[in-house]
Amino acid sequence: MKVSLFLLFFFIGCSALAYGQMSISTGFSRELTTARGHYKTLASLSPQPGYSSKDLDNVKFPFDKAKADEVLSQKPFYLRSVTLDDFQLPTPPANSSEQTRAELDYLLQLQHNRTAEDVRSSLYMSNVFETPSDVGRSIGYWAGPEQLPMTDTLFAHISRDADFFLWSIKFKYNRPRPYMLDPRIHDLEESLAASYPSGHVTYAYIYAYIYQELAPEFTDLFVGKAYAMAHAREIIGVHYPSDSEGSRIFARQFVNKLFQNAQFLHDFEKAKQEWTVQAGK
Repeated sequence: MKVSLFLLFFFIGCSALAYGQMSISTGFSRELTTARGHYKTLASLSPQPGYSSKDLDNVKFPFDKAKADEVLSQKPFYLRSVTLDDFQLPTPPANSSEQTRAELDYLLQLQHNRTAEDVRSSLYMSNVFETPSDVGRSIGYWAGPEQLPMTDTLFAHISRDADFFLWSIKFKYNRPRPYMLDPRIHDLEESLAASYPSGHVTYAYIYAYIYQELAPEFTDLFVGKAYAMAHAREIIGVHYPSDSEGSRIFARQFVNKLFQNAQFLHDFEKAKQEWTVQAGK
């Protein structure tokens, strides 16, 4: 099953267009869109242990307590009163489950069919970070690099909060990377952290949902790029589809909680005014 990143991007983008036309209101909470495609199909399989040897369920990504203590010492900026238990996230499927086996087979199929261009574009997407100024330029809000101090500060605070909860989830489950369960998977990027959820995909969706509120008419573009990021991480063999889906679910809940936070709302409105001013130049 081989679908180009461009077609995936176009499909998910077009289907999200209507979703992006809603205007922001104080304290809103957006619904998570329904899973589709291979995410829906694979999630319908049993996540419970027992499809294969249960010895697999003892395989974990190595836990580094010193690293955990270091990264979790930086507490959230906005969501200081939120705990990990406030997020309703799916538990990753057991290593020995029917679902995990099907996900590994899916990754093997992607690996077999990936082209040089698939690899190039997936690795490029994984290693290029777009600043808010870059995003504004890419959608035509302004023509060249712009100074966006309010927006840059907002995203720095968002990243601090996201890092705390993202790493907390990774350390909670220590899900092994796909190659650890099936050595036939040749991942194209060194993995330095547990698999669930995907950091790249989490941030891709968080940024998509924030940019959606700054430029709602481009929601199709933002969500489409996040979906393409998820597939890119699967193409290069570093994440299971359920990692990607867990990232999407977490990102939606995380951004909803931000928009329930008074300090975030205050800072977001300043960033939104900055975007309005720059876009009008």
